[in-house]
Amino acid sequence: MKRLQNVFILLASLILSATAYASPSEGKQYTLLEKPYSTEYQVDKFFSLTCMPCWQMTELLKDKEGSGELELHRTHVIFNDSTLQAAGIYYTVLAQKPVLSHELLSELFSLVQTKNPLQETDIDAFLKEHNLVKQEDMTQAQQQQWAKFMEDAVTKTEQASISSIPSFIINGRYMVKLRGHRSMEELLETIQYLKEQ
Repeated sequence: MKRLQNVFILLASLILSATAYASPSEGKQYTLLEKPYSTEYQVDKFFSLTCMPCWQMTELLKDKEGSGELELHRTHVIFNDSTLQAAGIYYTVLAQKPVLSHELLSELFSLVQTKNPLQETDIDAFLKEHNLVKQEDMTQAQQQQWAKFMEDAVTKTEQASISSIPSFIINGRYMVKLRGHRSMEELLETIQYLKEQ
């Protein structure tokens, strides 16, 4: 009898866990932006190189991104002087290497988070190591791209009312609530669900 009861409890918990997260709901797993914005990207990830949770999230999602299952467009937020400096570095690299490898992104996080305070000599050494140049030494086209990246980052951060990072905005309309998810799989399910809305 005890064994049958244990089997029943196990089956019931499996059924409940399979149905407990049937579909995301507004207010719990996501919110609708007050001011939606137009975007060519389905998933905007707002982050900063200064943010440890952003780095951790990047590491957690790298396999999904690497397999092509998840395609993210990253927007570096600009809240204050430290995020402004980090955004400048990020977009200097991105203007020169539009396809940013996971390894290089991870090295950027490491540069910004382990060098405290971050010095110009640290930035110069990093750029030289990766055959990159400082923002002021880029080509005119790269400098224009850098300026557009920076302007877009400020505009999108304000439009989406980003106040904490990392944040995910889907289709320029929905903000995913990270605390509304118990696992990475639930988060990915919400992102997929909202992409289809």
